[in-house]
Amino acid sequence: MNHSHNIKPNTIWLTARTAVIILITACCAMQLSAQRRVTPVKPVEPGTAPRVEREKKIDRSRLVEQTDVNGNVILVDTVTGTEFKDSTLMAAPPKMEYPLLHEIIAGVNLWSPLMRAFGQHYGLGDVWAELSLHNRYFPFIGFGLDNCNDSPDGSNFTFKVPASPYFKIGASYNFFYNSNPDYKLQMGLRYGFTSYKWNVEDVTVNDPYWGEDPGFSIMNQKSTAGYLEVTFGLKVRILKSWSLGWNLIYHSVLHETKNPAGEPMFIPGYGKRGSSLTGSFSLMYTFPIDKLNKKKAAEVNNSNEGVEQLPPPPNEGLIKQDIND
Repeated sequence: MNHSHNIKPNTIWLTARTAVIILITACCAMQLSAQRRVTPVKPVEPGTAPRVEREKKIDRSRLVEQTDVNGNVILVDTVTGTEFKDSTLMAAPPKMEYPLLHEIIAGVNLWSPLMRAFGQHYGLGDVWAELSLHNRYFPFIGFGLDNCNDSPDGSNFTFKVPASPYFKIGASYNFFYNSNPDYKLQMGLRYGFTSYKWNVEDVTVNDPYWGEDPGFSIMNQKSTAGYLEVTFGLKVRILKSWSLGWNLIYHSVLHETKNPAGEPMFIPGYGKRGSSLTGSFSLMYTFPIDKLNKKKAAEVNNSNEGVEQLPPPPNEGLIKQDIND
């Protein structure tokens, strides 16, 4: 009888025990592996800086400019198709091309002398000056003399005002402030004030009963008046520092002295009542004062502030992906 194929009970028991151990070990290993996969990220320890994710960077050589549906300039990656916004291409607010202290402009108003040449019986003239701030804002001050000796057509009196002073102060705004200062389109606001005397002479009254024309005069009346002017004008340089300027003026009396004899027909610096529009025509001379600025005019004109920036060349690096991506 051959006993080489007989299996002993001890061998069977050892084999079963080994299989069970292997099975238990495999199950434990699988459980530990699963726990490692679901274990959360270790929190940052107190006193240590959190880890910051590095910015996504893209090679500028792969970008091309396009315009989106809103008209904004965007950059598109030709490889991935990702869109980016380049802040250097965004429109900048307008800047001041000229320095704070730019020019002083002195002028003489020739309107009244010219009108007298055409038969007007009132007005003398005035001189004025304004300071150019950035070629944009123009504080104004003026001084003048006016008189009147007028007998209106169809009237029965002569109104007279001796030469009387008036003053004006205000400011104007140049709409072409970043353009050539030889040409200006300005709108301004001014306040005028005067104190003066006036007479109404040779007043005649027809008396059909007596057949005579008794006359009388109202003499040595005193008044003060304040008035508002809104100006709209143009300035043009004609030769070197010389310029000519025209203004259309709307004016209105703000306050004046009450007089029992009535309202005076003429107000120095304002003109005759009855019309809300008048004008001015000035010859001007410009004094440059840009050397008084701490920053030279050339430095202001060449400043990068407000100038549209082009994106840096490819060798200057990469750009940051838009935060909304």
